[in-house]
Amino acid sequence: MRVTRLLISNFRGWKSLDLRPRDHVVLAGVPRAGRSDIVEALARVLDPDAAQSPRLSDLHQEPPAEQADAPQDDELALGDDSASGVAPCETEPLVRTDFAEVEVTLTDLDPAIEQLVDGHLQPLEPSGTAAESDEADPTAPQCVRIAYRLSYDSEAETLESAVYYPDRSNPETGQYIRVPAAVRRELPVITLNASVPLQLRAGGSLRRYIEERDAKAATAAFEVLRDAVGDAVTALSADPAITEAVDAVLAVGGTGARLGDTPISATDVGFLAEDGSVAALLRTLRASLRLDTAGPLALANHGSTVTAILSMAEAMLLANVPGAIVIADDFGDQLDAATAEHLASLIRNRSGQTWLSTRRPDVARAFQPTEVVRLVRHNGVRAYHQLPQVSDRKELAAYRQLHTQLLPAITAPAVAVTEGPHDVAVLAAANRRYPPAKPPLSAFGVRLVAAGMGEDGGIDKIPWIAELAQQLGFRVVGVIDRDKPGPQTDAQVAEVQRACNVVIRLPERTAIERAMTTGVGFSQLAEASSVLPVFGLPDPLAAGVTEESVTKLCERLHKKGLHEPFLDALYQELQPAPAGPDDEADEDDQPVVHPPLLEAILDAIARGADPAYSGPTMIDLPGVPRPTGDTA
Repeated sequence: MRVTRLLISNFRGWKSLDLRPRDHVVLAGVPRAGRSDIVEALARVLDPDAAQSPRLSDLHQEPPAEQADAPQDDELALGDDSASGVAPCETEPLVRTDFAEVEVTLTDLDPAIEQLVDGHLQPLEPSGTAAESDEADPTAPQCVRIAYRLSYDSEAETLESAVYYPDRSNPETGQYIRVPAAVRRELPVITLNASVPLQLRAGGSLRRYIEERDAKAATAAFEVLRDAVGDAVTALSADPAITEAVDAVLAVGGTGARLGDTPISATDVGFLAEDGSVAALLRTLRASLRLDTAGPLALANHGSTVTAILSMAEAMLLANVPGAIVIADDFGDQLDAATAEHLASLIRNRSGQTWLSTRRPDVARAFQPTEVVRLVRHNGVRAYHQLPQVSDRKELAAYRQLHTQLLPAITAPAVAVTEGPHDVAVLAAANRRYPPAKPPLSAFGVRLVAAGMGEDGGIDKIPWIAELAQQLGFRVVGVIDRDKPGPQTDAQVAEVQRACNVVIRLPERTAIERAMTTGVGFSQLAEASSVLPVFGLPDPLAAGVTEESVTKLCERLHKKGLHEPFLDALYQELQPAPAGPDDEADEDDQPVVHPPLLEAILDAIARGADPAYSGPTMIDLPGVPRPTGDTA
């Protein structure tokens, strides 16, 4: 069974959503974009228990009409999904809708389910919607629509919910053909809920699995525990060490003689676990594991990852229903990268359809590019983006960069796409030195991305990944060199401008290597260049520093890929030396001096990534002169 359409109206932070998955679904994106709300919406329709707990905050809220068009600069706000959809900094009370609706279209039903929903089956259109026309293709697959509606009566201050068949219901008049809870319980839908693993108490996942496998054997096992505990407690109560102490207590002031109808002694005193049941004892038991030479340790002492792995293993064991829809929220949060991807792959390959929400790029790697649904916020309004099916070789080559380049940025609102990995390495190294004097790019929601894979980058590859990022809802800033002016480059620049929201262009005849050296004194460059012999290369500036020798240095850095060690050495030379002993203590508080052009590039990226940016779409950075009087 699978969902072909999820239709949401006025539910929590979603004003409207019409999502038509092609196969499996992994929900990812920026914070507060509605991942958890989509998972909860599905549960309200398909899980009989979830529909029994409506809340007033499930109804969508929005500003009054006069504020609806005001910009909401919350694109970069941090935090989890908002259950109420409340936007920050409201000056007037929000308006709450009177109802919320969620509708799910299900297909690939097995014969038993089709019999249960007989009378409500409809032909399925290729678009994933149910056919409303009487002239629908009779050979089309069958589907059923199930909807959840939550209504609020403001006068009575009451909430009412209903799960119904929309094909024969009229919610406006209160006429519902309700879906029995027994029917929904027969649907192969599994919700994975992480809990404390290896619990033998009632309600624990392990206990549930034990009883599902063999209820009689489970009962017999716990009866053995009950008898053994009873015998052990009886023996403990009769031990002289215990009876003598109890008799001493009862002898104080004749307490034993006054408590009962007849005097009592230690033989009349026993011990029970809390309420006297085995269940009470089971609630206190905690699993211990022997994972290394330290011997058996309580599960909590092995760390959160072990607990999370066992918890997810239990949930998956219970969810092993062939063809089921498997739903999980915040999947992989407590797992290491490899385990998160591994378990996500298992779930995807075993289920009829998987709906996982996640913050982890490792989870998304287990899915096809077209199965990633990225959620975003544009001016405070939620939206989703999904890649279309591949239709040509160029798209196929671009899609390969999703897992390598864009997935690490999946929760970032914006990406800055450079011509290659050397550009990313240099800009990232400079960006790491911004705090605390200046905020880094991450503070503006930006992630640096290289066009191409490995050494095959370049200006021609920027449109590929930029278009892919645009399709997934990223704001895209392109960063391009300007080292080869000419008609061909003009056409390449036009392509980059078309694919990006903003383009930052370096000064004339400047690539990233020249950007590191522009505006830096010759003496400082000479000291930094002396690091090259450590890597077995001659120092191009050893015989003297001229513009020509600096050009040779840039060529060598580009060819040998020694950008980072050179930049590290250059930063050491750029920082001012302490003026005296009293200044050494304050050295960490001094702002870092950057190569001026690198600083200009990073500042321009931050400006261009702002959704409110209204400047030119092409930012041409001016050249930076060398310090006055600087000579070799």
